Amino acid sequence: AVAVQAKRVAEAAEAEATALLLRAVRVGLQKSDDEWVYAGGVKSQMQRMNPAFKEKSLGFSSFRAFVESRNEVAESKLDGNGQLMVRLP
Repeated sequence: AVAVQAKRVAEAAEAEATALLLRAVRVGLQKSDDEWVYAGGVKSQMQRMNPAFKEKSLGFSSFRAFVESRNEVAESKLDGNGQLMVRLP
């Protein structure tokens, strides 16, 4: 029962993080004329919306790894300078 509960908590945290990512990308898109937004700005926005957000607590070594794991809801690419960019499909 404890393992099941722990799994539910982890799944809820993952779902919450995905929703937070989508909300933060939408905020970034409202401030931009481009369909792509920089991931650094998205992460900052996520942390303003939820100061407890940390991708490492979800098991990701970097914010890039977190974003790339959400490829079913957000596309990512590197710009010419190697900066990660995100958009909604």
